[in-house]
Amino acid sequence: MFQSSFNNKQLPIDWKYANITALYKKGSRAELATIDQSVSLALYHICKLMESVLRDNIMSHFRANMLFSSKQFGFIKGRSTTLQLLQILDKWTECLEHGGQINVIYTDLEKAFDKVPHKRLICK
Repeated sequence: MFQSSFNNKQLPIDWKYANITALYKKGSRAELATIDQSVSLALYHICKLMESVLRDNIMSHFRANMLFSSKQFGFIKGRSTTLQLLQILDKWTECLEHGGQINVIYTDLEKAFDKVPHKRLICK
């Protein structure tokens, strides 16, 4: 079934259905009805399995062919964002010890996915 989906470049129609529901994140629970935050609670299990197999194969290919940058952290086994933070703090400390200057720009993407037009997403 997986191979047929890959060959046809198409998922069976039943695999595309999921339960969409509102999700409490922050603020008053009374405001939940007015907050446009929805999430897919469950995908069809066989589709999730195929997604996992595909992800594992892609990750293996990228690792075997050294396609990940040494600056890539997160979502890679053994290269957590915590490790990235420790490495950059080490570099900053070394720079400051040698009289250097550090300029940093911080970005907060926490709300980025709240901007997705959920009605369009549900139609897709």
